[in-house]
Amino acid sequence: MNKTEKIAFRESVIVVMMGMVINFPLQTFLLWLTIGSWGWTNTLLISIFTQSVLTVVALVRVYSIRMRFTRGKF
Repeated sequence: MNKTEKIAFRESVIVVMMGMVINFPLQTFLLWLTIGSWGWTNTLLISIFTQSVLTVVALVRVYSIRMRFTRGKF
């Protein structure tokens, strides 16, 4: 494995692990919010809402990690 591949692999591992750490509690919170607090019963609406929030969070997370790797801070 050359240096570029090692850096890409390390970045990928960090992105996936950060996704696990962030997404599980976020998904749990969003389900509690939509079902427990707001009382939503439409599964399609809950799914669309949670997926939209998770997508925005993922874009910010991956962009932030990518910019740190580009600047050499990881």
